[in-house]
Amino acid sequence: MDVQLRNHPDALYIFASARRAQGDMAGARLAFEVALKGAATHAQLWNAYGNHLHDMKEGGAAITALQRATALQPHYAEGWINLAIVATDQARFAIAENALGQVARIAPQDNRILHVRAMLEQAQGRPDAAAEAYRALLLRTPSDFRTCYNLATALRAADDRAGALEVVERAIGGGLDIAQTLTLRAHILAEQGRVDEAVVQYRAVLRRFPDHIDAQDTLARLLPQIGRGSETFDSLDQAIEQRPQHLPLLMAAIRIAIDIQDHERALAFIDRAQPLLSDPNQLGVARIRALGLAGRQKEAIDVGQRLAVVDPVRVGLQANLAQLLLAQGDPKQALGHALLATQHAPLDQTGWALLTIIWRLLGDEREHWLADYDHYIWERDIGTPDGWSDQSTFLADLRESLERLHVTTVHPADQTLRGGTQTRGDLFDRRSCPVIMALKQQLRRCVQSVLAELPVEAGHPFLSRRTDDIRFSGSWSVRLRESGHHVQHIHSQGWISSAFYVAVPDILPTDQHPNAGAILFGVPDEALNLDALSPRRVIQPQVGRLVLFPSYLWHGTAPFSGSQSRITVAFDALPA
Repeated sequence: MDVQLRNHPDALYIFASARRAQGDMAGARLAFEVALKGAATHAQLWNAYGNHLHDMKEGGAAITALQRATALQPHYAEGWINLAIVATDQARFAIAENALGQVARIAPQDNRILHVRAMLEQAQGRPDAAAEAYRALLLRTPSDFRTCYNLATALRAADDRAGALEVVERAIGGGLDIAQTLTLRAHILAEQGRVDEAVVQYRAVLRRFPDHIDAQDTLARLLPQIGRGSETFDSLDQAIEQRPQHLPLLMAAIRIAIDIQDHERALAFIDRAQPLLSDPNQLGVARIRALGLAGRQKEAIDVGQRLAVVDPVRVGLQANLAQLLLAQGDPKQALGHALLATQHAPLDQTGWALLTIIWRLLGDEREHWLADYDHYIWERDIGTPDGWSDQSTFLADLRESLERLHVTTVHPADQTLRGGTQTRGDLFDRRSCPVIMALKQQLRRCVQSVLAELPVEAGHPFLSRRTDDIRFSGSWSVRLRESGHHVQHIHSQGWISSAFYVAVPDILPTDQHPNAGAILFGVPDEALNLDALSPRRVIQPQVGRLVLFPSYLWHGTAPFSGSQSRITVAFDALPA
């Protein structure tokens, strides 16, 4: 081939596309860049290059390339559409809005405008608006069942589960009976409280698509909550027998087994997965955790110390080593690992939580800097939201709404409550429930009032992150029965954590149980073998009262007696 022809931008574009099709992303990028040197004003080439950069997870560079394409050719609808998609993915919403406006002016009938509009609205937390865009798209393309699926996901996020179920069933009936669509139907059924039907649906999915991780994971975690814990691993075991080399299935099984503290299964799955790994250390931390759960602490420490030599920054390694050494009664050696954990992952609360105990055991004054239990635990009365005459009426309405959401019969096997139930999904996504939305607003106001009183302190894991507002990162309700309680724990991915008391049983503390029903701070996980440590602070629950605290503070509740239930709402929040 003539050298000049071979170096022509169109030829290089074809060459880059071929490299891309072969999976050679780096080679394709190089070919695109060589082509652009000879055709810097070629809008379509910049567009293709921008899409390629986006696929390579280089969103900022992709936006720049696509902006170049649209600047070169302002009426290039394809470039504007792709710019809107990439900018939405990168949360550059102003750029995405402008791009959509441009393409709407150029090609107002382009159906992709509505699709990207829906994506943009969902990315900004406006599922109702996203659903409106998908509905408009379906009016134009009523047989587009993938849009039906997308509409169902938006309706689910908007808390219209009945509507979501109707639409997803329309998609399935239209022939979109793929794993994702069928699993979405199961999720919606479970969230509606139709858990037996949901189990049937999950099992139907897994008979056809045994390697669908979403269905496997959700079913395995649901079964223990409906009294069918003995079936937890049935579908996973069958799938792994059918696909023994399927690494994602084995990894999912390992995560679930560790989360529900089934150490025997965890170790067995780890052994099966190990030969399939290119990185021999990939499951090192999982093995350490499983050995610790099995009570084989010395063996776990040996594995951890060997791994620390070759890969000291492996995620979770230093925190797990610190915990094991602490459980073995060696806080001095645990200290170094806990400090490394906070250096490697400063936003993970685990290392800081361990330091609250290590420094306490060593008599180190830094405990009080980190865990000032008198000043870093806050109590607030949430007041009465607008629309209710008094707090009692509001709490009665709230309790009634929450009771309807407690559709399981047993606590989740991978959570900290014992003797009760927990709501499924994110509670504050219940947008169609006015009383829950009112609670969310009152809780936000309480957190804002606490934040307004706090200083900013560089280097402090809590105060250094202080802002004026929060974003909720998780929310749920717990209903505890007689003898129900929370084991001591922390919230590793939080910043502020909480307990809000909706209903509290009549509890009479006794000499034998002076803290019955109370929330206890400063006593660590029983796995650390430090039961002799007394609480640093004890708070008796009160109806209508919110308790806030840094997520790294150890906390749990003492069991209570009586036939009444205790209902709480809890959330984690991150700085906005």
